Amino acid sequence: MMNDKIEIRRCLIAFFALAAVTVGSAASFAAEPSWLAGVARTKITPDGPYWMGGYASRTRPSDGTLQDLHAKAIAVADNEGSRVVIVTMDLLVIPRNLAAAIKRRVLDKYKLPHSHLLLNCSHTHCGPEIRLYRESLHNIPPLYAGKMREYVVRLEDQIVQLVGEAIANQVPARLNYTQGEAAFAVNRRNNRAADVPRLRREGKLIGPSDHAVPVLKVTDSKGRLQAILFGYACHNTVMSFNQTSGDYAGFAQQYIEEKHPEAIAMFVMGAGGDQNPLPRREVKHLHQHGRALADAVEAALASQPRSVTGSLRAALADAPLEFQPHADRQTLEKQVESKNQYQRWKANFILGELNAGRRVSRKYGLPVQVVKFGDDLLLVAIGGECVVDYALRTKATYPRDGGPAIWVAGYSNDVFGYLPTLRVLKEGGYEGGGHMIYTKFPGPFTETVEERVFETLDRLMREVGDE
Repeated sequence: MMNDKIEIRRCLIAFFALAAVTVGSAASFAAEPSWLAGVARTKITPDGPYWMGGYASRTRPSDGTLQDLHAKAIAVADNEGSRVVIVTMDLLVIPRNLAAAIKRRVLDKYKLPHSHLLLNCSHTHCGPEIRLYRESLHNIPPLYAGKMREYVVRLEDQIVQLVGEAIANQVPARLNYTQGEAAFAVNRRNNRAADVPRLRREGKLIGPSDHAVPVLKVTDSKGRLQAILFGYACHNTVMSFNQTSGDYAGFAQQYIEEKHPEAIAMFVMGAGGDQNPLPRREVKHLHQHGRALADAVEAALASQPRSVTGSLRAALADAPLEFQPHADRQTLEKQVESKNQYQRWKANFILGELNAGRRVSRKYGLPVQVVKFGDDLLLVAIGGECVVDYALRTKATYPRDGGPAIWVAGYSNDVFGYLPTLRVLKEGGYEGGGHMIYTKFPGPFTETVEERVFETLDRLMREVGDE
C-alpha cells in the first residue's frame, strides 16, 4: 500500500513537472517575436533660404530654422516574407508624380510592390514648396524655383535610399497597438477661431472631429523600443511664419524621442483636412500642442496594449473620381482679366490647354491603400487632404467584434488638394471646392466623390481578407 502511494506521488510530481515545462515552453514560444522590423531616418531640411509651401500669402523665402525636418521609415515583415514599408515625412505634400517615381524605383531596387509602400506627409506649412507647377502660380523667383527643382530630385534619392536602409536594419520584433486621445483639434468649418476658448469652456464646440491618437509600439527581441508610430487628424498649421518647423507634429516627435532616445518617433497624418489646432499663431502653441500629443502617446503606451500578430497583407487601388466641368470659354476669357491673380492663373492655364487642342481631364484616380497586420490592426490610407468624415465613416463601417483595430490616415501617396465628403461638397467653402482655384483641376468634384472612395475601400477590404 505504501509502495502504491509512493508511486502515485512520483507520477504526480512527474506530471506537474512535465506540465510546467510544457507551459513554460508554450509561453516562451508565444513570447518569441513574430515580425521583422527595421527603422531609419534622414534629415530633409533644405539648404539655405528656400521657397516655402502652404500659405499663398508668403512673398519671401525662408529666414531660418526653428526645427529640422526629417523623413523616417519603418520596414515590417511577417514570417512568410511579406513586407510593408511606411515612410513619414515632415513635408506639406507628397505630389503624385514624385510618389510614383519613388514607388517605381523602390520596386526596381528592393522588389517591393507599390501596394506595400505607404508614403505619408505631416502637412507642415513651414517646409519647402515641392509642387513644381506652383512656380508660375505663386510667381516664385527663378533662384528659388531652381532650388525647388534641385530639392525634389535630391528628396527622391533620399527617400529611395531611406527605404533600403529600413529594410537592411530589420531585426526580430514585436508589435503592440494602443490608442490615446488629444483634444486640441477643432473643426474649423463650424467654429470661429476667436470663439473657440469660450466654446470650449461652455462645452459648445460643434462639428465632427476625431481626437483619437492611434499608437503602434515596435520593440526588438529584448524589449528595447525601436519605433513609436502615432497619428492625429489635424492640420499642422500652428505657425505661418517663415522659419522651418515640423509644426506641432514635429515637436510631438521631438518630445517622444527625448523621452525614448533609443526609438524613432513617426507621425502619421490622419484625416484632418477640416481640422485646425487651436489656439495657434504663437510659438508657445507649437510646444503646447506638441506636448499634448506626446503626452497622449505616453498615456497610450502606459495602457494595456493589443499584441499584433499574424501575417501581413496590403492592397492599393485608385478610386475613380470625377470633377465637375470647368467654366465655358467666354467665362474663362473674362476671368483672365480678374483682379484675383489665382483666378487669372487658373483661367490662363485652362485656356492654354484648350488652345493647344488638349482636353482638361475630368477624371482623377485617388489612391486608397489598406495594410492589414494579422487580425489585430487595419491601417487605411487615403490620398488628398481628406476631411475628418472619412475617418469617422470608416471606423463606423468596418467595426468587427474582436476584429482588427481601425487606423485611418489621410495625406498619403498623393496630396493633390482637398478631398471632401458629399456633405462638405454640398456645404461648399474652401474644403468643399473653393481651394480648386489653386490647382490645375477643372472644378469641384461631382457628388459621387464619397461613394467612389468607399466603393474602392470595400474592394480593398475584401482583397486583404477583411469583409
